Amino acid sequence: MASVIKIPVQAWILDLYPASGTPGSGQQLQSLAKGLALPSFWTKEQITKAFQGANKVWARAEIEFSPVTISEAEDVVPVAATPLWHYFVNTRSQQKGIGVSFVYDLPDDEGGWGGGGVAVLAYTKTKGAIGGFEGSILAHELGHCLLGDEHVEDEPSNLMYHNRHPRRVAPDLLDEEQITKARARAATL
Repeated sequence: MASVIKIPVQAWILDLYPASGTPGSGQQLQSLAKGLALPSFWTKEQITKAFQGANKVWARAEIEFSPVTISEAEDVVPVAATPLWHYFVNTRSQQKGIGVSFVYDLPDDEGGWGGGGVAVLAYTKTKGAIGGFEGSILAHELGHCLLGDEHVEDEPSNLMYHNRHPRRVAPDLLDEEQITKARARAATL
């Protein structure tokens, strides 16, 4: 039995304000494009619960996201998807561990983004969903931090299946290859 790998997390309840200038091309966060501020609406309790759910999923791989430090922040951000993702990568990456931003919305239909050492969760995609769905989305996005852009197109029960659906109970399974790869990456964080 392998020992549990603990990955420290800096989480932010992040309010977003639109950057001035041209909105850019491609998918945009419409509220920001209209010049509106977007409070996060996440609470520390919701974030703690999301990490509890994500840790249940990752327990099979003996990976735990802990300790989790939660701070509040506000940022002026680009309104278009690609520059916004670059913004998160450039400002929320951690020297050790993973940085996770909890925002109100993202400029696409996904519940979150993840990769490298950064994950982002959108409140709009989790509210009104079945209990524990926040943990499932968070586990999936943290999976992108550990497994890269991996998606399992033909296995809906796999954590890295391309579509997280808030009204479907997903078992969030990991296969042995994913566990091996995730543990190798986790050891470097």
